[in-house]
Amino acid sequence: MKYVSTVGEQEFTIDINDDEHIIIDGEEFKIDFQGLAGTPLFSLIINCQSYDVNIDQGDDIYHVSLKGTLYDVKVEDERTRRLAGLKGSVAADVGEILIKAPMPGIVVATPVVAGQSVAKGDIVAILESMKMQNEFKAPRDGVISSVRAQAGDKVDQNTIMVTIS
Repeated sequence: MKYVSTVGEQEFTIDINDDEHIIIDGEEFKIDFQGLAGTPLFSLIINCQSYDVNIDQGDDIYHVSLKGTLYDVKVEDERTRRLAGLKGSVAADVGEILIKAPMPGIVVATPVVAGQSVAKGDIVAILESMKMQNEFKAPRDGVISSVRAQAGDKVDQNTIMVTIS
């Protein structure tokens, strides 16, 4: 599974292949990571180098203490990051908005029709991907100019499902 960790202004792409290896920004590391029962303390071994780590989970971030330095670390899995990027984008006040699939999946529903008025927050498409259903909402008031995907359609990443003007 792929994750993106953000520490300050730096982002790291982490790919966890198995219990003994991870890839960080393309570089592979042999690891052993064990928690001490009932405590926020962990033993971390990276390429035969041992570290004691204290990890406290906050609301949206982890507070990680390593070698006397405290780091605030935000961790997102690849799926969540893609969805947040799509849902969190700022909608223009004018112009056309393309509601695109952030990843491959199957369209569960497009509960709108061309010419229909929608308000900000109205559901315009539902996509099932990775065994989860994701609702896509109108980012602003507008009119549906086209519905390009129907229930049951298989879509690829970046396929336009609905257009709002």
